[in-house]
Amino acid sequence: MDGSRVKPRLTQKLRMAPTRYVPSARLASGGMAEVWKGVAHFQDGGSHPVAIKRVLPELAAQEIYRAMFQDEARLGMALRHPNIVRVYDARDVGGTYIMIMELVDGCSLKSLLDRAQERRAPMPVPSALHIAWQLAKALEYAHAATDAQGEPMGIIHRDVSPHNLLLARNGDVKLADFGLADASVHSTQLGDGMLGGKLGYLAPEIIRQEPSTPQIDIFAVGIVLWEMLAGRRLFQGRTDAETVQAVARCEIPSLRAINRRVTPDLEELLGAILDPDPRRRVASGAECAASLDVLIRRIDPGVGARDVALLVGLHLASVRQEQDAVPAAVAELLAQELAMFSQQAAGEDLLDLGAQPLDPDSFFTG
Repeated sequence: MDGSRVKPRLTQKLRMAPTRYVPSARLASGGMAEVWKGVAHFQDGGSHPVAIKRVLPELAAQEIYRAMFQDEARLGMALRHPNIVRVYDARDVGGTYIMIMELVDGCSLKSLLDRAQERRAPMPVPSALHIAWQLAKALEYAHAATDAQGEPMGIIHRDVSPHNLLLARNGDVKLADFGLADASVHSTQLGDGMLGGKLGYLAPEIIRQEPSTPQIDIFAVGIVLWEMLAGRRLFQGRTDAETVQAVARCEIPSLRAINRRVTPDLEELLGAILDPDPRRRVASGAECAASLDVLIRRIDPGVGARDVALLVGLHLASVRQEQDAVPAAVAELLAQELAMFSQQAAGEDLLDLGAQPLDPDSFFTG
């Protein structure tokens, strides 16, 4: 490449990349990381909302968590699909690992289902089908994704659950968190038979310690859809051991006995998605999405994002939104780390993810 063509692009990158990230509120804190709501500011005075994921300091020093973070960031930067949360950037900031992601303004499906399950209230059938269809389309794309050379990336999410399915106020449905995924581009791999993800959303072959295939994600789609329609958990036991035993037995109660709005063809499809034998199970994300699309057209062809938006709006209005109390010292430390993050971004000092910097013209576009 002619070196004279490089400088203008770098100049544009410096102009277009965010110059400052400002955290505003902590959205969640889990066992591995915390997620903050924030704003990216640009030199031209513009701004854009973002989510900021930060590995907990006590874990950032451990190689396994650093590797998982880099693997998640690598996939998040490579995958571009409307039903997958996008990762914009990721860096090692003085030993702290920070990722800048797309902000999904709404709630997790888990939050919505927890509230519904308290009342044993199933979700409307068309809305549940639409959410499952959007999830299946995300998996169809991820499972078939290829790298820059056109080679299959071999992605299996391994942690499909209501926790990682985000619903936006505008009705968008987005799959998040590829931190436990298997992929050929990963530097670390979970061995076959190793438990990964939430216990109540595992496929029975994982319990049997059989090799992982993309169909474990399809099975999880079936669990999520079953729970949306039943208003209760499918495999949840009183203890982790009981939950694992329930997954291994794979006894699926009739949905039609629980929810009279479930049609025979819907229950038949769920039986195919939740077949304990992966050889008989729905074979792919593409087949799952196509089958769900047929059902949607038959049951309610008009269902869509507005129906999800209504559910999210009603849910957020019904629950008291409590701000996570964050010590001032924690917020100040993150602000300092983000200042260092922005300085690195200006110098193109990307975390070594094996990926090219994002195109500046599409930094915050789809």
